[in-house]
Amino acid sequence: MSELDRLGFLVGRWHGKSVDQFGEKGELESNSECTRVLDGRFLRWDGTTTKDGKTLNQAIQFFAHDSSKEKYVFKRFWSYGFIENGEGGWDDERTLLFDITTVENRPKWFEGMQWRSFIRKYSDSEIGHGLYASKNGGPFELYGESRVFRVR
Repeated sequence: MSELDRLGFLVGRWHGKSVDQFGEKGELESNSECTRVLDGRFLRWDGTTTKDGKTLNQAIQFFAHDSSKEKYVFKRFWSYGFIENGEGGWDDERTLLFDITTVENRPKWFEGMQWRSFIRKYSDSEIGHGLYASKNGGPFELYGESRVFRVR
């Protein structure tokens, strides 16, 4: 099995809700789909988050496994206008943890911030994905998590 095949559990359509996460008050609704693309060498994850029936943000993310670094890598494009680049691997049996190494077109409020992204497999039909944030070298704290359930 290739290292990218270990992420096969992500393939499918996902839906979920979260409350008071990612700096937002109230309920956020998340819909996403993960597919294999480009001869199966990448995973593509398209997601949309809405609040009160209006689109809050959209993201397109590509995952691959870099055999020279022996790490998973990703590039994530946000409708906010910035692009994140990350790398990481398995933190434990069910959690992928990625350091966000660079942010292109970085918003001003990102100054002094470090980010970590995670995907946690709760079951074959439920995953969580989210962010940890650190301000000015302080400890990483949970910024938000969306728990989503497999639609198909």
